[in-house]
Amino acid sequence: MRPTIESYTVALPWYEREDFDRLWELAHDRDEMPRDHDAWHAAAMEVINAWVARGRALQIVTVRPAEFLAWLSERGLPNTAETRRRYVEERATAAGSEMHPRPDLQ
Repeated sequence: MRPTIESYTVALPWYEREDFDRLWELAHDRDEMPRDHDAWHAAAMEVINAWVARGRALQIVTVRPAEFLAWLSERGLPNTAETRRRYVEERATAAGSEMHPRPDLQ
């Protein structure tokens, strides 16, 4: 059995500068998050570089406040690291299912 892209792809959240403060303010675990976008960005780049160095493919999922908060509301979930991870993985999986494989690569 050949490995699939899902077996070596890592889904990571991405927060745009203009969205970061709102997402931080609404997080139930903000005391565990970097306070500003620059600190978050530096940490995110370290994580990205570490995964790339290991040869992993990355799928970056931009987290937008309105969409994410609607997703939380629909499920009755708090805004925590765990639910952000679930949201990113769900979005990445949905995006992956929309991809069409190239016939010459099968």
